[in-house]
Parts: sequence; structure tokens; C-alpha cells
Amino acid sequence: MSIDQFAKDFTAAVREDRADDYTAMWADDIVSCEPGEGPMSRCEGREQLQQKHDWWNANAEVHSFECAGPYVVGDQFAVNYSMDVTMDGERNEFHETAIYTVRDGKIAEERFFYPTGE
Repeated sequence: MSIDQFAKDFTAAVREDRADDYTAMWADDIVSCEPGEGPMSRCEGREQLQQKHDWWNANAEVHSFECAGPYVVGDQFAVNYSMDVTMDGERNEFHETAIYTVRDGKIAEERFFYPTGE
């Protein structure tokens, strides 16, 4: 499968909240990086990344969610995410860009970037 089609399939699965489909696209040794410090700023492996997703699902009330992309170059693609979320009783709009690196037909790394000042 081409990187273009892989990226389109992944983004569609995320957009449609088909978790089984997009998690099947993770490499066993996937690395996930978020800016800053904290216990989930770097997750290594499927199990840790699944724990991160489980934490998000248990703690975030998502009122709206949009994703734009994918934007492909080489073995990477980017997706822009926008969401309206309540966490810890506080409701905020949230924006981020994710860069995904694909190796051997699976996502080997994901990195998240936030606008300065958010």
C-alpha cells in the first residue's frame, strides 16, 4: 500500500473514531511524543500508547472533533486536529499537529506539536 493510501486510511479511521482500525496501524514498538514533561510525554510500545488512549478516553469529554489532512511527504504524513474538550471541569478549544512516521507498513512514531501560547 502506498504511503498516500495508508495516510488516508489512518486519517479516515481517526476521523470516524474506528479505534480498532487505527490502532491496528501502530507498529509494536511505536513511539509517541508530546511536548513538555510528564508521564505520558513519551510512550514506547503498543501497551503504553493504549494506556495513554485509555486515559484520554476516561478523562476528556469531547464536544467536537475535526481533523484536516493528511499531508504526505516521503515516509511521513501530518494531520491537523481541532477539538472542543472539557477536562478537569474546564472547557477549551484545542489545536495540534501530529507528524506520523511510517516504517514497514506501520506507524513507527507519532509526534504532536501545539501552537505557541496554547
